[in-house]
Amino acid sequence: MEKYLRLYDAGDVSEVFNLGIAQALLALKNGDASKFHNHVSMLRDKVAGSMSYAATSSLRACHDLMLRCHVLSDLEMIVDAPITGEGDSQPILAALDRRLEVLGAYTSDKQYLLGVRRAAMELMRYVWA
Repeated sequence: MEKYLRLYDAGDVSEVFNLGIAQALLALKNGDASKFHNHVSMLRDKVAGSMSYAATSSLRACHDLMLRCHVLSDLEMIVDAPITGEGDSQPILAALDRRLEVLGAYTSDKQYLLGVRRAAMELMRYVWA
């Protein structure tokens, strides 16, 4: 991720959603939860700012924006989960499974979301173990 972020030195990484996610995950990798939350908040503000009437006039029109909000919420749920002992991760995993069902038949969206979740859980492995 660091290599690709360095290649994109031309602009603000929050302008490209996937680069913003990479930046947030990189902060998580470095153990900087505050920076992670700042990046997620900045990405959420960018997504919310793009929610015009035309972009949200139908479910089809706002599908991509809703998916981005879904990804950001799932990331925060994973990072902020109160895991203190063995078995504590079950409620959060059940909630994440229910949230995945909301995507319905959008297989590519599910794959994308699961990939982002997997990366976050891998970075939080020491907490979730």
